[in-house]
Amino acid sequence: MAALDDSALMWLRQHHATISTTALAASKVTLDQRAVLVQAGLLVRVVDGAYALGGVEPTELSRCTALSTSRPELVVAGPTAGRLWGLRRVPRDGLVHVIAPPGSHPCREPWVRPYRTALVDDEDVVVRDDGVRLTSPPRTVVDLTRYVHNLALISIIEHAISSEMCTRETLFRVAERLDTRGRPWVRRFLRVLGSRHPSAASESEGELRVLNALVERGVEGLTRQHPIALLGYGRARFDIAIPSIKWALEVDLHPEHRSLEGVARDNRRDAAAESLGWRVRRVGEVELDRGQFAGTMDDVAREVRRRAAEWAPEWDSGRCNEQ
Repeated sequence: MAALDDSALMWLRQHHATISTTALAASKVTLDQRAVLVQAGLLVRVVDGAYALGGVEPTELSRCTALSTSRPELVVAGPTAGRLWGLRRVPRDGLVHVIAPPGSHPCREPWVRPYRTALVDDEDVVVRDDGVRLTSPPRTVVDLTRYVHNLALISIIEHAISSEMCTRETLFRVAERLDTRGRPWVRRFLRVLGSRHPSAASESEGELRVLNALVERGVEGLTRQHPIALLGYGRARFDIAIPSIKWALEVDLHPEHRSLEGVARDNRRDAAAESLGWRVRRVGEVELDRGQFAGTMDDVAREVRRRAAEWAPEWDSGRCNEQ
């Protein structure tokens, strides 16, 4: 019976148990030998031009690898690229979305969704060590506009920027290049990006939700991820802050804040901040529960107004609308 040599086995290990017909040929596997391997169940067709090792369940990643190594003209894109980059709020539809050349028919598999366009620059494509060709983070974020509503898109933008996958300026540049006739979704992306709060990105969706709620309540002067050096503690960042009145809000949604060590660390940090004249307010899962959220945000807005009055009576109290 035909067997796979070391080079073929190495390829399989490096490409999520898939191998292209080109790689099989490079390993001296003839068409007849390939047929024997398939008949014996040692190789299983994934797409025309690529196989998987028999007995290995297909995954999104193995399918992406099979497509990329057998069809180098394709680029994994859209929600699939978003999932591979680990972006939040990306649809999980079980499909492999790809960018394909105009007028092409790249694959007949039901799990492949091609988007045909010639607008793909070299800077839009990242080639991974496992052979997957996918859109770059900024191109992926812009493309996701076609699949998500504005609230999810805002969250995706914040995640990409806070994770240092891209910058606001890079997103603008990519979107403006794609802003051609027939792409109203790109103009929607530019509107959403243009309305983004002008400060550092929110590190969690909870922080973003709180920030938007405070802005809606007329609270001004807000900044995100405000850096500060605390005596006896070190460098820290406040999730949300108004530096002009030394007021900060921490959005504690991570489980570590509920542990004994986490509570002790937060208390030590708050005490260090208060020694410098800061007032720190913390909100957690209970306060931000759907049924409690509006009331909590109303209370936080009132606290900001009181703090402003205490800190500087001449400060324009009209900046914070009491709810």
